[in-house]
Amino acid sequence: MRPGYEIRFVGPPGWRRMPPVTRGTLVLTASGYLGTLLVREWAGWLTAVPERIWPGLELWRLLTYPVVNVGIVSLLFGLLLLWSFGSELEPEWGSRGYALFLALATISGGVLGAGSALLLGEAFGAGYGFAGPVTAVIAAWTLEGPSRPTNFFGILPMTRKVFGLVAIAVVAFGELEQTRSVARLVFVLGGLPVSLWWALRRPPRGGTALRLPRLFRRRRFHVVPGDDGHVH
Repeated sequence: MRPGYEIRFVGPPGWRRMPPVTRGTLVLTASGYLGTLLVREWAGWLTAVPERIWPGLELWRLLTYPVVNVGIVSLLFGLLLLWSFGSELEPEWGSRGYALFLALATISGGVLGAGSALLLGEAFGAGYGFAGPVTAVIAAWTLEGPSRPTNFFGILPMTRKVFGLVAIAVVAFGELEQTRSVARLVFVLGGLPVSLWWALRRPPRGGTALRLPRLFRRRRFHVVPGDDGHVH
């Protein structure tokens, strides 16, 4: 190393510098865990139970199920991911944009998961936890700049695309190993369509832009008046 240079490891900001939506999400997630631990009955009103959503029309469950958290290990891991990725995305998107994304990803996961359970006739039980929205956040962060460099928890250098694929594969296979349920898998990965739509509607900042295959690209037409008076 040259004299006068030093290496600094940059991590997520502290509590005071944390963006407001990210901070509120961490507080809400931790409070939900404590509430579930102390008052088990209240979880029955918040989880995404397919039969209660349709035909019961208890639609608030599509937004409240991430509040119900069980398991201290999964809680701490989810808080770490929300802290890391939320602190990076919220300043870029704005607090309103980030909050809207979380809401849309949460609703999408609930709708697709509950709909899959009803269509397949699976014993889904109840959907809960922040795994689905966190997975959508990781996917959106990846699509912001797939070729931008990052590292695997400070150990292995890689691109965002590789990190995102590894993270989604771990979530998908972990869910299949635990539940063996297609509907539960759809529930956890149900926010990914929102991530894709969100990435396509706004250009990525740095890195390689996300491009659709030619078949799905929007075609542009030009109106040209001809010599015969017709428009072509």
